[in-house]
Amino acid sequence: MQRNRKIRKVVQPPIVVEHTTNIHRRQDSRNFVKSVPSPNNHAARLPINKSVGFVNSAQAPLSTIKYTTIQRKFEGETVYIIGGGPSLKNFDFRQLAGARTIAINKAMLYHTQTDVLYWTDVRFYTWYKNEIDNYKGLKFALKAGSQYTNDISILKKGKAYGLETDRQTLAHGNNSGYAAINLAYHLGAARIILLGFDMASNGKDGHFHDGYPTRAAGDKMYQDKFLPGFKQLHSELKDSGVTVLNASPYSKLTVFPKITIEQALSFR
Repeated sequence: MQRNRKIRKVVQPPIVVEHTTNIHRRQDSRNFVKSVPSPNNHAARLPINKSVGFVNSAQAPLSTIKYTTIQRKFEGETVYIIGGGPSLKNFDFRQLAGARTIAINKAMLYHTQTDVLYWTDVRFYTWYKNEIDNYKGLKFALKAGSQYTNDISILKKGKAYGLETDRQTLAHGNNSGYAAINLAYHLGAARIILLGFDMASNGKDGHFHDGYPTRAAGDKMYQDKFLPGFKQLHSELKDSGVTVLNASPYSKLTVFPKITIEQALSFR
């Protein structure tokens, strides 16, 4: 025989929990009516854009970039800047021993005793992080990188053409070689000698070394973007009393007086 059981519903009063919070809500007597969008409401049926980023207002502000004021460590000296042009293929970098030198990008791997390393592209640090971290000379970069170590000096990107005289700023000329000349000026160089500033490929190689993970600049890039600004840079450096000599055996950069490698080495 079945027994008819009665289930009694127990109604429990809601539990009130008090929270301590830093959020202060505005108290007022307004009544809010919840509206349910109708199926014909087009806005209600729009998909949510999940690509929109939301910023936490409580997040600490990003740290301010600290730009370096370049000290004139090479006052009145001759400074050699080593570019990447193919004319330096098979060059014996031991000939630069004892000379003041600035290596641009990967040149530091071939002349390991350079005084200064300079790069513009932040990807260079990503590609050669271990080598750069172990480099013992001064390190300068034109843009801040999120992974940079504290011994990397960050400089401001200045005007494209001409000479920047503010010692926290480099004119960039759309290429690292241009900016490195401005850097040598800030370091106090009286004479700057350019090596590997071919500003062109030799028809086979884009660099004296094995290049980078990206495609090398073509001749059109050199002609349209790199070369135009050097004339103004040469003029302003000359007015400031700084001599620039181009010792690259093959070079499309003709605004600076050309000298031979042998003549260049005589200034050491």
